[in-house]
Amino acid sequence: MTLTQLSYIVAVDKFKNFGVAAQNCGVTQPTLSMQIQKMEEEIGLILFDRSEQPIRTTKIGDILIKQAKVVLREHSKLNELISEDKDETRGEIRLGVIPTLAPYLMPLFIKSFAAANPNLKIIVEELQTAQILKKIDDTELDLGLLVTPIDHDGLISHPLFYEPFLAYVSEKSPLMRLNRIEQKELSSNDLWLLADGHCFREQSLLLCRNRKKASDMNKNIRFESGSLETLRKMVDQESGFTLLPFLATQDIKNSKRLKEFVNPAPSREVSLIHNSFFRKEKIKASLISTIQKSLPKEIPQTVTKNMDVLELPIGKI
Repeated sequence: MTLTQLSYIVAVDKFKNFGVAAQNCGVTQPTLSMQIQKMEEEIGLILFDRSEQPIRTTKIGDILIKQAKVVLREHSKLNELISEDKDETRGEIRLGVIPTLAPYLMPLFIKSFAAANPNLKIIVEELQTAQILKKIDDTELDLGLLVTPIDHDGLISHPLFYEPFLAYVSEKSPLMRLNRIEQKELSSNDLWLLADGHCFREQSLLLCRNRKKASDMNKNIRFESGSLETLRKMVDQESGFTLLPFLATQDIKNSKRLKEFVNPAPSREVSLIHNSFFRKEKIKASLISTIQKSLPKEIPQTVTKNMDVLELPIGKI
């Protein structure tokens, strides 16, 4: 079997369609089909059940394709090691960023990172944590910017900074009269939340769970959003409060409705992650350095006694 054949079966497993897989691999469907059939005949096994639509990978096919991904990753390391030895920062880097970071962190560093690596093509996708992890597993992304710690096989993380939480409160909220908020003052029933799939949602619920007795405000409204900006608007128009990471508050940091927490303040650990096959060390070092230099001075890069770093609930990513 050849590396080309391995790349073809991985593509068919991903897209569940020979035509789409062929297009993605840059070949005709007959060429791709012929190579896969040739491989199946050579090893004496059927990798795909072609009688179903979408095409289903057989049980033995699943096992072989997982190993094919390992082989293709190891092969890709050869060129990366050669480039590292030549001190080359060229080619492309594919980065996934979670939605509660992307709009606020990306503008701080991406221009400087691109200027420092003029020969590098930078591809950025805004995705939820589970999507980033899957794409890194499938080698569709090289790196991810997300909240850690995460229990995921083969994952390596590099903590970059620790971002405090702040509360954005309605003028109708009892929290409005406070200068700083204690965690025990929070009620999950008064909290406007992000939708399922966002790790910031789970941390917000963890922070508010079993806190102060809930009030009756918004009792007949349930609204969940994929956007922190939408949640802010709901607080403006309705009542209650929402939680915001520090970087998302920079355009409203002088507002009286933005409340800091009493120390130790709830915070989240933000890391750069990749799998164990990643070898573009100079690019990674450049990215880490650029991000950390771009941060506001209020954001620490190490854990301090003034912060309460929240874990991610198990099974929620």
